[in-house]
Amino acid sequence: MPKHLSPEKLLDNIQSILPIIKQSSEASERLGRIQEDVLEALFEHRVFRLFIPEKFDGEATDLTTALKVFECVASADGATGWLVMIGAGGGLFSGFLEEQAAHDIFSPERAVIAGSGMPSGEAIPLKDGFEISGRWAYASGSDYASWFTANCKVAGSDNEILSIAVPAAEVTVHHTWDVIGMKATGSHDFSIDSIDVPKAHTFSLAKPPLLQDPIFFCPLETLASLSFGSVAIGITHHAIEAFMGFAKQKQVFGATDSLMDKVEIQQQCTQAQRLLDEARTRLYQRAEQVWQVAETRQPPSEELREKISEEVIEMVQNCLKGVDALKARSGMMAVFTTSEFGRAWRDLHTLSQHVIVSPTD
Repeated sequence: MPKHLSPEKLLDNIQSILPIIKQSSEASERLGRIQEDVLEALFEHRVFRLFIPEKFDGEATDLTTALKVFECVASADGATGWLVMIGAGGGLFSGFLEEQAAHDIFSPERAVIAGSGMPSGEAIPLKDGFEISGRWAYASGSDYASWFTANCKVAGSDNEILSIAVPAAEVTVHHTWDVIGMKATGSHDFSIDSIDVPKAHTFSLAKPPLLQDPIFFCPLETLASLSFGSVAIGITHHAIEAFMGFAKQKQVFGATDSLMDKVEIQQQCTQAQRLLDEARTRLYQRAEQVWQVAETRQPPSEELREKISEEVIEMVQNCLKGVDALKARSGMMAVFTTSEFGRAWRDLHTLSQHVIVSPTD
């Protein structure tokens, strides 16, 4: 696969693997992990390398293009879109690690990060690093990650938080992800038991980046909000498409018309699509604003960051509103685990529970 593609070519390539993703989505959900043919296609098309700089053989993709990739994949399968988003997002850490460590972690072709942002580990200072122990939750992609990142509280400090990177071989994965949606993300717990982590494999996102690519000036919380929003938009697109396909085939009891022929159903589809279009337009407007600032090697203002957080929460709630209205008219179709619409509905509701996009009041 050619490297460092134009945004247009990258998105065209992603479109080409959507049929593989769709065909495998039912099995991925049933088995609780992404299927090997899909994973191989994702590695081949380098989607986990979007935010890795070119010096580490990454794609150094701009923010808007990356969000379009996440949305596109999620429009075929929500769990796969989430995994692409999380795996690509891990590339952000390459700009905050010492250069040799970043090279060792991110240069391999199959490099992909899983991890957790909660500071549920302990870091005991040593002469040349830290002794790490702890257990963390919700590590999406834990089944195939090459490295894990985690946050720890530094022992003896005044609540200092340290971020670490650890090879997958030194991590124990606990299969805890038994949920209603996003089943294939493998967002399991993982633990580390008294291992020594060299100082070079620690970092802090609170400090200025060591590299100057624009993506490293996008705060993690803002990047997460926009990225989660793009996946929600992709899932919502999938849900509307799946519902309409079903409604065109379902005959109304006692009539010759299909469910889609009913005016009220058409109106609900139109309303769901309107909410989706508004969310998509707003999301990409905000992404462009963030990227314009990042290209000046500055972070966005606190005001813009707060607006993005609030607006993405509202976007996700509006996506839920539109899809829930369709579910209310879907009959038994939505309750089957094999239902495309049902899977999209479950995935969207699971995504909406994440603290980044869930209402705070």
